[in-house]
Amino acid sequence: MKKNYEKFLPSYIFDIQEINNLSKVMFMNNFPHHQFILCTSGTGKICTENNIEQTVSKGDIVFINSSILFSLRQQENFSIKRIAFNGNFVTNYLQYFDFNQSVVFVPKSDEVFNAFNIAYDGYMHDKDDIQNSVNMYNLIGVCGESYVSSKPTLLTPEDFIAESGFDFIKQNISSINIDFSPYLKLHKISITELNDIFISRYGKNINELIYFYRMEFAKYAVFKVGNTHYERYYNQCGFKSPQEFYSEFKKYANMTVEEYLNLVWAK
Repeated sequence: MKKNYEKFLPSYIFDIQEINNLSKVMFMNNFPHHQFILCTSGTGKICTENNIEQTVSKGDIVFINSSILFSLRQQENFSIKRIAFNGNFVTNYLQYFDFNQSVVFVPKSDEVFNAFNIAYDGYMHDKDDIQNSVNMYNLIGVCGESYVSSKPTLLTPEDFIAESGFDFIKQNISSINIDFSPYLKLHKISITELNDIFISRYGKNINELIYFYRMEFAKYAVFKVGNTHYERYYNQCGFKSPQEFYSEFKKYANMTVEEYLNLVWAK
C-alpha cells in the first residue's frame, strides 16, 4: 500500500518502449508527448520544423517537445529506446524546456546516458515504484544541465555574425535573390567579411549556405504539407516556378518530391 503523500506525486513516465530496426517513420501524431530517445544501434535521421535534418547514431540522446512536428526514420539498422512522459514540470525544470523544441545532446555524455538508462530500467523493473518520478526528474535535470553547459556563455563577434547572418538567410529564404544590404549596413561589415565568416563557421560560402538551407527548407515543406498541394509552396522556398522546385529538389535529394514524400510519410 502506498504512503498517503505518494498519491500526490506525479508519475512523469507515460510510455516506454524499445524499437529494434525502426522500419516505420515516427511522427508527432504517433507520439504526442515529451520524449527522450536513445539510439542504441545504427543511424537514423531526424527532421523537425525548427532544425535542419540531423543524423543520429549509437549513443545519441534526443529530446523532442510534445508540440513539435517531427519525423524520425531509419537510415541503417536503426534501433532506439524511448521514454515518453507528461505532467507539469516543477519550476526548477521549466528553464530546461525552453530549449529549441528538439535537442540532440552532442557531444555524447556518459552522465546523460546513465541517467536515461536508470530511468528506463527502473520503470521496466517496477512500473508503480514512486522512484520512477525521481529518476525522471533526474533525467530532465541532467539533460537540462548538459544543454545549458554546452551553450557558450559569451559569443565572439564572429560567432554572433555567423549565427545572426544565418538567421537572416532563414528569415528571407522566400526571396529568389536575398538582399544582404540591410544586414551589412546594420552590422557594419562587408559582403566579403560575411562570406569569410560563413566559410570559417559552416564550411560554405554565402551562395552555398543559401542553397543548402533553401533545399533543406524545401524538404521540410514537403514533409510538413504531406499529401496536400505542396507544389503551391515553391515560392516560399524561393523558387521561380514549380518546375524549378521539382528539378532542384531531385538534384539535391537524389529522389523526386513524390519519392521523398513516400519515404517520410511511410506507414
